[in-house]
Amino acid sequence: MFAYLLDGLRFVCLEGSWSLKPHEAKTLSAAIDWLPADTAERARRQLSQRFFIERQADGRIPCFRYYREHGNCLLGEPFHAGTHFINVRLKASNRNITAKCVLHEGKVFGLEFPKPSRFFKDNAVEAVAVSCDTAAFSYTEVVDRAEHGSGKID
Repeated sequence: MFAYLLDGLRFVCLEGSWSLKPHEAKTLSAAIDWLPADTAERARRQLSQRFFIERQADGRIPCFRYYREHGNCLLGEPFHAGTHFINVRLKASNRNITAKCVLHEGKVFGLEFPKPSRFFKDNAVEAVAVSCDTAAFSYTEVVDRAEHGSGKID
């Protein structure tokens, strides 16, 4: 109950919602359709549960916050442990943009976009290609370095 109240406050402050924006839905759908059938089914079961989407960095980083534990809905190997990025190449406003679906510890954790959500507002978005990335590169790290520095002490 307390989580719903906090999320209601986040919703009023425009920091998230309980529904996906159209470009987020297309990205997530393309990423899940790319997964093997059994893993995709588990991902869909996770996403059928009640969750709140917390948006950070002008909507570039939507994160899913689930209200219940996943139990037997965790993704199977190789997505059960660690962090995996599913790259979804989108075409929006005659530009190719690569978004990322983040799978973390067997959960559909969130999405990452190189552009703020207002970029996608009046543009038709189409998923062009999907691939998996095992590298550690993420837009979250780029935003974090831009806002807080590299963290390295010279």
